[in-house]
Amino acid sequence: MKRISQFLLMAFAPIAANAAGTYYTGYTYQSPQTSYSTQTYAQRQTGYARPYATNNYSSSSYASRYNTAANATSAQRVATNATSSSAQSTSSSKKSGFWLDAGITHEMAQWQMEMNQSGSILSYDNVGWNVLDVTGGYSFDVGSTTMQIDAGLKYGMQWGESAMYDDDVSNGGFLITTWVDASDNSEIGKQIGHAMSIGTSKGGNMLGFNVGFGLTDFFKWGNVSITPSIGYRYLKYKLETENNYGLSVDTTACFEVNGEIQCDPAIIVNLSDGKQQIIWRDSIDGTMDVPGNASSINTGSTYFYHQPGVSHSYETTWAGPYIAVDMDYLINQNNAVNGRVEFGLPGYTSVGDQPYRFDWQHPKSVEDSAGMFGAIHFGLGANWTTAITDSVALSVGLTYDYYSVSGADAKTYLNGAYYTDWYDMILNSDTWNGDETAMLNPETGDPTAINIKNLESECPGWVCSMNGEIESFYKSMGIRVGVNATF
Repeated sequence: MKRISQFLLMAFAPIAANAAGTYYTGYTYQSPQTSYSTQTYAQRQTGYARPYATNNYSSSSYASRYNTAANATSAQRVATNATSSSAQSTSSSKKSGFWLDAGITHEMAQWQMEMNQSGSILSYDNVGWNVLDVTGGYSFDVGSTTMQIDAGLKYGMQWGESAMYDDDVSNGGFLITTWVDASDNSEIGKQIGHAMSIGTSKGGNMLGFNVGFGLTDFFKWGNVSITPSIGYRYLKYKLETENNYGLSVDTTACFEVNGEIQCDPAIIVNLSDGKQQIIWRDSIDGTMDVPGNASSINTGSTYFYHQPGVSHSYETTWAGPYIAVDMDYLINQNNAVNGRVEFGLPGYTSVGDQPYRFDWQHPKSVEDSAGMFGAIHFGLGANWTTAITDSVALSVGLTYDYYSVSGADAKTYLNGAYYTDWYDMILNSDTWNGDETAMLNPETGDPTAINIKNLESECPGWVCSMNGEIESFYKSMGIRVGVNATF
């Protein structure tokens, strides 16, 4: 936390974080109740989708990989296929032309976001996607070198239901306020918020595209050919949470014995003189020492909640350059195996709308970002293809993607009107009668009004920023079936 002294002002009017999760607000970390879309590799609009054939006309394709030209006669194809030298047959297969690949992939994925300072983790687990992809490319000769350009598009819909977990328990908790003794300003203890919510995720969607440029079959060893390439890849997915159940518990005194921790809920006593006091359970007999002038007792922000509608919504984007290597191995004139390894350095952006706010409204709540080259992407894919004609082949493949970002910056968008209205209510109360100078006096003023004023100063435009706050990853694995054609 930035300055404990800022929390001391909340001694008699703590501002509780009334929802699961924690996000940075300048004084406390209140959360976005914390997205596997995937980029498939057999489908990856760079060439995985054309079953990893780095050149649809080259040795990476299917039966036609042995053809010397599109108009080759059957006798010519037989002669080519009979050639004993793999290198010779591979070389003779080169030609320029177009290829097109389409497929359907079923993927399972996970997206997780963790906040370093606030100690909150949000995770969407076992997210199913059904993804349709279409990829096209063109190979052309430049002297003795064959080059290729390709581009692809993919669209996915979330399949079935998955769970979202917003955890502010296992990784810590968020500071609600620091309680002090009014007589000598000594610290009594800290009030910490812990919360957990679980909801249902369904109806999400994803969109991806890529463009690439490569050197077809640039390296060859026997029946194996290697194609290096560079390109740009974009992936965006949106996940929402409905029917969210949560439990929020403010704790005070915690006891640890042999590595096991037990914490008491925050018990706040409203005294008859208008002040508040926090009390703890007696560690010996378990009783509460309640003052004789207590008018009422509450448990702080310990409560259960249920949100039947959309409670969380996140739209996350990974986009940036990559380098890739495609490998093709010819089994025979009708069958081939190919694979792809891709490494990228994308940027990262995640915009969230979630219920960490006091008023439970859902405008844009948080935005986390890392610039280009701020994240990493690692992708793998493998395909088996079999020819059904000289120009059409079927493929079955596996895909894997892993995206990760560390130290992304976080922004929290507060509801300025909420705090302003609260501030004005205090200012115009019978206690201060519009005297703002007296209300903001550090010694005798109103702690809540002072805290709101400081919050506005720390978060210009009611936007709070925290550098290096976010750790996030997205991973997916899929099975793809596709059709590849050359022209």
